[in-house]
Amino acid sequence: MMKANKGKTLMMMAVLMLSLAFSGFAHAAALKTMKSDSGMELFHLRQASEMYGYSIEWNDLERSVTLVYMDKMDDSMMGDDTMMKDDKMMDDGSMMKDDKMLMPAGKMIKLWIDSKEIMIDGMKVTLDTAPAIYDGSTYVVEALITQYMKPAMAMN
Repeated sequence: MMKANKGKTLMMMAVLMLSLAFSGFAHAAALKTMKSDSGMELFHLRQASEMYGYSIEWNDLERSVTLVYMDKMDDSMMGDDTMMKDDKMMDDGSMMKDDKMLMPAGKMIKLWIDSKEIMIDGMKVTLDTAPAIYDGSTYVVEALITQYMKPAMAMN
């Protein structure tokens, strides 16, 4: 009888550990996607912006979306083991501040529907596929999310 309980407990612990380890993947997998006319996979912008701590504003006249990083971190984006120690020196000899550990590449992102050109912190960038509206929602290429919205992990 004890062996059965130990086996169940061990199984439950393994499942819990795996679910914690892959919680970040669950968020990414939960993003709505759709295929563009050219066959490119596009991702739901509002879901991504909420996941990575951006406010989102639609401008009807310009048919544009402006994202502003609001310094909010999703708990699943960083585990305790990825935190940098307070006394960790950076390459230039200066100390790294805790509030600068996870920052996205773009704090302000502006994009226009049907235009491949976007603005990242005032710099013009060209995407492979233009943002598009489907069923009243804006969809963008994965590169916009992974390269400009998703915070980079601090190096240990």
